[in-house]
Amino acid sequence: MRSPLHSEKYQLFLEELNTLRADAGLSQSELAARMQVGQDVISRCEAGRRRVDVFELALWTHACGTTLEAFVKKLDERIQRHQLPSLL
Repeated sequence: MRSPLHSEKYQLFLEELNTLRADAGLSQSELAARMQVGQDVISRCEAGRRRVDVFELALWTHACGTTLEAFVKKLDERIQRHQLPSLL
């Protein structure tokens, strides 16, 4: 049985999180500097070895030039495309 940390929904979240950073043109180090955390935190989050809480997600989205609301909307659309129950 899969750990909840590696569920299909969470994997979609991780992919969207990584895409957000890449689309913003930021390296892990650049994002970490903007968020005032270590690069290792970003790396562990993107790899699914560390959960991202809602406050970190808000900082992450803002550091990438978007909003938490926009990120969640894109994630929900992606989940629905994969025919998984909606998070919202």
